[in-house]
Amino acid sequence: MKLLFLNVFTLFALFSYAQKGSTKLVSEYEDTLKIIAKKIMNEETEEARENANKAFLEIFTEVLQYEKSFKYPFDSLKTVSNIFAPDNSFRIFTWQLKKKNNSYHYYGIIHYHNKNKKKYELIQLEDNSNNIRNVEKTKLDAKNWYGCIYYDIIHIKKKGRIFYTLLGLDMHNPYSTKKVIDIMQFSGKNKVEFGLPIFKNNQEQEIVREIMEYDAKTSISLRYEEKEKRIIFNNLVPARKDLEGLEEYYIPDGTFNAYVYKKDKWWLKEDVDIRNKANIIKSRKLKQGLIPK
Repeated sequence: MKLLFLNVFTLFALFSYAQKGSTKLVSEYEDTLKIIAKKIMNEETEEARENANKAFLEIFTEVLQYEKSFKYPFDSLKTVSNIFAPDNSFRIFTWQLKKKNNSYHYYGIIHYHNKNKKKYELIQLEDNSNNIRNVEKTKLDAKNWYGCIYYDIIHIKKKGRIFYTLLGLDMHNPYSTKKVIDIMQFSGKNKVEFGLPIFKNNQEQEIVREIMEYDAKTSISLRYEEKEKRIIFNNLVPARKDLEGLEEYYIPDGTFNAYVYKKDKWWLKEDVDIRNKANIIKSRKLKQGLIPK
């Protein structure tokens, strides 16, 4: 009887260890993933890049099942964006695959801890950007995702529902690039939703996400200032008056706008001052004398 109990206990311990994995095991997976990730970016044909991506997804989803993988940095995967939510409840991996027409298809995995099941789970995101109409007014989900590379997650604590604001980059095509502000929230069993009508701008109807398209030959800033609780971005205008409405020809005009978080909404504020107030105060003090004391 004691021998039977010992065998059962040993099997349980081995099973638990296998579920958790080890840092060394995850590192070995990473070494393989690093090689394949480079192939996704550098293979000459679209077919070869897609085959590499298929292998990458299979191996990546396998290693992410291990408990040890959640806090593992995966920092050698230079072509994969990997960002944690500020509350550490989940993280998102996103990456891109270049198509033969020089547009991009995006892939994403949400890696989160299921408190009810007490285990780490995955939600794969399926890019359907090309088929989404009225993208700024349509709520989406994991199976119908506006694909992009996420580079920041904003979480403002509030009572009631929990949602996250995501900042992203869509390389789109050779002519235009897009910056994205989207809202994400968990809903129900292993589900996630994108888009929430909390953007208040000059339009009559509320939008559920903000998409900024501009000339691919230029660049714009889209960043969050935590202290001010605002998302700063360049104001975009057509390069010429006759190009009004053709956003692939829009460029920054040197001024900035912001979405300011107030009363559970993102409120648009135009022509904001983005200068550092501390630096302004210092410069004013310097004017009092030629040599600062």
